[in-house]
Amino acid sequence: MLKEHSSFIKQIIATIDCLLLLAAFYISHLIILQFRTLHPVLHYWLMFVAPLGFYLYFAWTRSLFSILHFSWMRGLVRRIFMIFALAGILGAAILYIMPDPHESRLLYMSFILLSFLFITAEKLILLKTVAGIRRKNHNLTPVMLFGRGREAAELMHKIRTHPEWGLRIAQTVDIALSPSEFENIIKNSYVEEVFFCIPRNFTKGGFKIDSFLKICEEMGRPARVFLNISSATSFARWEYHQFLDRPTIISHTVELDPDQLIFKRCFDVIGGSVGLIFLIIAYVPLALLIKFTSKGPVFFRQVRVGKNGKRFIIYKFRTMYLDAEKRKKELESNNELNGAIFKIKNDPRITPAGRLIRRLSIDELPQFINVLRGEMSLVGTRPPTPDEVSKYEKWHHRRISIKPGITGLWQVSGRSKITDFDEIVRLDLKYIDTWSIWQDLKIILRTIFVLFQRDGAY
Repeated sequence: MLKEHSSFIKQIIATIDCLLLLAAFYISHLIILQFRTLHPVLHYWLMFVAPLGFYLYFAWTRSLFSILHFSWMRGLVRRIFMIFALAGILGAAILYIMPDPHESRLLYMSFILLSFLFITAEKLILLKTVAGIRRKNHNLTPVMLFGRGREAAELMHKIRTHPEWGLRIAQTVDIALSPSEFENIIKNSYVEEVFFCIPRNFTKGGFKIDSFLKICEEMGRPARVFLNISSATSFARWEYHQFLDRPTIISHTVELDPDQLIFKRCFDVIGGSVGLIFLIIAYVPLALLIKFTSKGPVFFRQVRVGKNGKRFIIYKFRTMYLDAEKRKKELESNNELNGAIFKIKNDPRITPAGRLIRRLSIDELPQFINVLRGEMSLVGTRPPTPDEVSKYEKWHHRRISIKPGITGLWQVSGRSKITDFDEIVRLDLKYIDTWSIWQDLKIILRTIFVLFQRDGAY
């Protein structure tokens, strides 16, 4: 019977994918050849190899070859799209670094698009085939469910209503069973795996799972323990990690996708470098404007709170008088926002030049330095001051569980119309819970649109 973790099946699927990508490249070459002159197909080998390597890496790490695993079916098309988007962009970066005299952008784009269509069609056919076979009760893995309570009942219901997952409840065993009785059932039953689902409150009564796990170990039966602590949290995700040579599980509220985080950092470095060029161009005229209209330095430096409470120095073009921080307490009664943030429209602490700089939304250009230093990101939540954080309610602290950004969802959602800090936090948490590279790109595009509107910049 086909096994869930068969590396042989994965290798076959990976080989088929390589052949499909090769066919897509050859067909793309034939199609483009009808419209313009191209060199022989072998001259474009790098254009094929670069995205192919990235595709294989992302497809393997995102379980695109694990067709016998039940989670393979979840978000399949979206996952394929993300894989090709990343592979296409990184492949294009390789071609940019290693320029080829035979390169053709039209051929490359056609190859990526056709490859996406071929792979998507293949995976959907595999999905329908595997799901159809399993719905007919073929190739199902028989498992034993050991446990009781709501969690066990929900698990049983999910398995029985989703035969396409490839699992079948062959035996159910109550938690009151003795180890010797459990051993006898294992000896006389055909089960590929034992699912342990123990209620949290029951474990306080002295139940020990060790002897049952030992029986599974000695008899060579895989044991999968469902940790019901996941229901103790509302929205945090739980993941398994090997840490200090011991198995651990970690709960987190921010998606820990190493590939996307690396890509986000590369995006920040590229964007920060472009922003630094604008900063250099704007520095001399803005420095003269600031110096000639008020006393004090060109840059405003302030301690801010970053990811998970880490403090750093933020840089901005100075738009206020030197005594602005001292006068803040006098103006707190005029605060237009409810909660742990201070903002007033006609702030008397702002210099005439500063008001112009803020209207043009260029006072935050120096923050590209923070981005390049890794203290901030292009997109994130706005970094608060330590004084603001001291006023936070418990649930507010989750907004600083990610790296702060120059722009964010709040800034492009009509910030001048939002007067409640709780609403700002809800927007920040929405960004955190739905974060993706594509969302960052959309926020950056919306930020550019907002800048031209000059909405809420004061």
